[in-house]
Amino acid sequence: MKTKIFILLFTLIVFANYSQEKKWEKDLKSELYQVGWIKQSNDGNIIASGAKGLLAMNNKTGETIWHNKELKAIDKNTFLNIDGLPYFYIEYTPVVGKTRGLILNSSNGAIIFDTKDKGYRIKDYTILHDKGVILFELLENKDRKLMSFSLAKNKVNWITDLGKSSGLFKRLLGNSFIDHGPIFTQKNNLILGIKNEIYAINFDDGKITWKNESKKKVKALVYSDKNNSLYVGIKKSNKLKIFNPDSGEDITPGKLKLRGTLINVMPDESGNLILVETEGFNIIDPETNLFKWKKSFKIDNLNEVIPHKKGMIAVGKDEKKSSIALVSNEGKKIWDTNVDGYAYYATPTDKGVLYISTERSNILDYNKGKDVWRRDVKFKSIPAVTFDEEENKVVLFENKKGYKFDLNTGEINLFAEDVKLENVKRKTPLVAEYIKGEGYLLNTPQHMSLLKPNGEVKYSSYYKPASTVDGLIGVAQIGLAIAGVDFDIKGSMDNIEMLSSLSNGAYRTSKDQTDGTSKSSEIVGLYVGPDEDNMQEVFSVSSRRFFNSKSLKDSQFIVTKVKRENLPNIHKILKINKKTGVIENQIDLLDKTPNYVIDKVDNNVFVNENNHLISAYKF
Repeated sequence: MKTKIFILLFTLIVFANYSQEKKWEKDLKSELYQVGWIKQSNDGNIIASGAKGLLAMNNKTGETIWHNKELKAIDKNTFLNIDGLPYFYIEYTPVVGKTRGLILNSSNGAIIFDTKDKGYRIKDYTILHDKGVILFELLENKDRKLMSFSLAKNKVNWITDLGKSSGLFKRLLGNSFIDHGPIFTQKNNLILGIKNEIYAINFDDGKITWKNESKKKVKALVYSDKNNSLYVGIKKSNKLKIFNPDSGEDITPGKLKLRGTLINVMPDESGNLILVETEGFNIIDPETNLFKWKKSFKIDNLNEVIPHKKGMIAVGKDEKKSSIALVSNEGKKIWDTNVDGYAYYATPTDKGVLYISTERSNILDYNKGKDVWRRDVKFKSIPAVTFDEEENKVVLFENKKGYKFDLNTGEINLFAEDVKLENVKRKTPLVAEYIKGEGYLLNTPQHMSLLKPNGEVKYSSYYKPASTVDGLIGVAQIGLAIAGVDFDIKGSMDNIEMLSSLSNGAYRTSKDQTDGTSKSSEIVGLYVGPDEDNMQEVFSVSSRRFFNSKSLKDSQFIVTKVKRENLPNIHKILKINKKTGVIENQIDLLDKTPNYVIDKVDNNVFVNENNHLISAYKF
């Protein structure tokens, strides 16, 4: 029996090491005893947590950069990279004492913030690049705090109290308790809206200059620098309030009454404010703070107003029936039209208003609101979207059909029909990526298919997930709920963002060439100096967050679980060529619940094997 086990183990080890180049290997048993997890910081270092402390390794050599022996057995779920910066946050529970929240510099292990006995826990943050500050949202038990942290000085500027929170945020990391803001006014006041409270904070010292509390939740909070006024909409209130942002004084004129429920207040390009409520919308003149129109423009189930040079596009949304209208700057109807289904997306284009509903999609021309496309395009789920740079057309794919949409002429053509993709259903949240010279990559973290420009499928593959990816669909649904869609529409919110970019003339985005299903942060840096000609870089880091798959320009990483006859299941990390669908390389993970990091920048994979052996493989 022992011989059989030895042979099986030997076979697994041999199998696990073919087709890959091991760059380095580091046994951390003496340093950490057991490695609970590994992560990668924004500057590339591998962070390892174990029973005997926390350490960082150089991702290229495996050399230990720093080792903090006090920070033992850190909970993996508290690790939070701070986007664009060489910092990360963890929570540490000592044998004796309260749980501490720590911010560490990943490059040298320096603790730049320690809550110590205060018991603060970081919930979220906002980076203010132009001010060289991070605003951290903290909780001390149920007390909300806001901390200003200087990036240039690596120290706390101030911490101020923001009332009490519900128990929900006490348990969740990375969830903001701020509903509106931060908003900066002319006098350097920082305005925040939290549930039914508004706080004005002196940004220099953190002192609260004024506070306002209403009975109902603050639904809209908009600052106009044109007249230095703060516009406040309260849930179920029949009146829009206007405050002096410097003093908190109510300066509302008597005629800003609402006929329905407030939806939003937003500025247009000319500096006016558009007040949107369920019973209609109107324009507020910032010079007088009065309505410009005698009567608000009314449309059934009004949900959204989009300012445009041709006028204002009003969209009414209902589950079975929607409506779209074009309204002049004087509040007069130019045209309106009914739309079948819930119009979950509408945007102006050069040829008219493009809308996508649960029943039909088309473009309504600006002159009369008539259909531009000769026939409706029916999308039952959010279509995958990309842009063909050679043909200069938007490519849409949904429900086995591919369309090419010309933004210049407004024409749409069906170029692929009855397309069969491996294990793809209508509810599969596909995203698309243009592959120059080849076609369109249709993918999820577990699917890869290439649709050629003539409608042929070059390849289509599905890889069984190492763990459930149902959460990805959940993320899309949460995004739709935030967008106001409270019933079942399947798809990826990435596609809505892509449509918005295209309609605003941004034909190339990060999703075209890099990541597909990631959330990306821009390259961020901090520079200090007396003037623009004498600035010194403090740091500059780029980072991205990924789900189960990681992408490169020419290849994509996918993690999959493979069943083997009479042998245990094995997890694999595959590197797949986007143009051919061919598996170029793979790494086999021996552990049942593998802990790994994929470094797409340096094309490496780091694996925590047997909870003490860290190996780096070159793809």
